[in-house]
Amino acid sequence: MTRADFDVEDLEAPRRNILVFHGVGGIGKSTLSRKIEASLASSEHRPVQWESPSHPEERTLPVRIDLARAAGMDFERVILTIRLAVAALGRPMPAFDLALRRYWEHNHPGEPIEDYLRRGGLLSRFSAAAALPQQMQSALSDVAQALLLPGTVGGALGHGAGALIKALRERRQSVRALAGCSRLADLLEAEPDLEALSFYPHLLAWDLVQLPADKSALPVILLDTFEDTGDRTHRDFERLLQRIVWLMPNAFFVVTGRNRLQWAETSLEGQLDWTGPNAWPGLVSDAADRGSGVSGRQILIGDFTDCAVSVGVTRRGGP
Repeated sequence: MTRADFDVEDLEAPRRNILVFHGVGGIGKSTLSRKIEASLASSEHRPVQWESPSHPEERTLPVRIDLARAAGMDFERVILTIRLAVAALGRPMPAFDLALRRYWEHNHPGEPIEDYLRRGGLLSRFSAAAALPQQMQSALSDVAQALLLPGTVGGALGHGAGALIKALRERRQSVRALAGCSRLADLLEAEPDLEALSFYPHLLAWDLVQLPADKSALPVILLDTFEDTGDRTHRDFERLLQRIVWLMPNAFFVVTGRNRLQWAETSLEGQLDWTGPNAWPGLVSDAADRGSGVSGRQILIGDFTDCAVSVGVTRRGGP
């Protein structure tokens, strides 16, 4: 699990914020994913043999994302789903919301985000979803006021963000909510396409760190049916999802799929952004463990006898 003092601005340190369950189709991986989500949302749904999460229930934000092709889940929808889960905290995420608004105005001109959420069924899935547009608007208004910009930031974002970016670079320290976010201006300056969107989770991680201790929470993001992200030669979607995991070290990810994750293999260099055992020490394939089906943080479904499931599954004898 990520240390409490982990610096989210550090993009080089190894990541240990991921757990993988893998196994053949039909063995119960999706059922397990749903059960973990339900148990984190309420102790009433937690099997008695499972350990309690290390975080208090009210400070855990579980969200399950089905990546099956039949579910119609694209990367944009993944990002929105994570932001909607965080909306339950009842607070704007200023850096992320600013970037998301720029992306949205550019790629969905004339379409309010609430209409998109309603049409896609996301408003009905998340109880706090209806508050997201208000949270985003609040963040934009606060930034506009702090930068002494006329009106709100929305207009500037939709019609060329040059003035806003210049003001942020020159007077970022005057915007208390954004003062320490060193990469915000660069991400706003980038073309607001899918590539840029895949780096916005860094901003969300930064926003979460700024919350007061008594308001903070641990997002637990369950990525199910991971095998549907592509095959071993086409990893474009997988690359985008890996960025979320890497750029949000203060969130915990539970991946379920048919195959082990290969991220710790150096042979994938060039196909994914971060590869090798130094980047993902918990995903290293240890030949000595293969017989038991357990290797670090990768667990073969069907070999649960020595496992206790919680947020960050533990094995007998050590973490």
